[in-house]
Amino acid sequence: MKTILIIVLALVVIAAIAISFRVRKDIKKKLAFENTYAIQNVSSGLCVRPFNAGYESENKIIAYPHKNWECITWEMIALGENTFLLKNLFTEKTFQPKSEPKEGVELWQQSMDGTQLQYWEFLKQTDQTYLIRLKDTDLYLTVSSENENLPIILMTKQETTKQQWKLIRQTPWI
Repeated sequence: MKTILIIVLALVVIAAIAISFRVRKDIKKKLAFENTYAIQNVSSGLCVRPFNAGYESENKIIAYPHKNWECITWEMIALGENTFLLKNLFTEKTFQPKSEPKEGVELWQQSMDGTQLQYWEFLKQTDQTYLIRLKDTDLYLTVSSENENLPIILMTKQETTKQQWKLIRQTPWI
């Protein structure tokens, strides 16, 4: 009995050491990411996030309180002047309109396939915020509500802070 307990304890120690090396390596890699940001709405203070941090495609994109978490952090992959593909650090997916782009359409998470529906133009404003427009459209990211877990939608340009966004530099390790 004592021998089995010692063997189990030794295996636990070996596993813990192996996991700690992997975790340290993963944290070091994540801290080295560049161009990673939370995208926070000026009006609500809420950030762009996949609902429940779900991995699946067609998961809705919602507004959620700011945290330095991977699921709220987006890698901005430059495609051209002010145009980006956004990759979520946690799910490794992007987002696009749920259907044909038009006013009121919600966004959902999708695998990165390079379609134009995944290209976002960041239009810098004089107050250091951004309007985020779906490329080649007149539709902008807009919070649908001041409440968390509600959808982010596309709307035509309005003079409202519901369409203004701040970029918050993040290097999350969880």
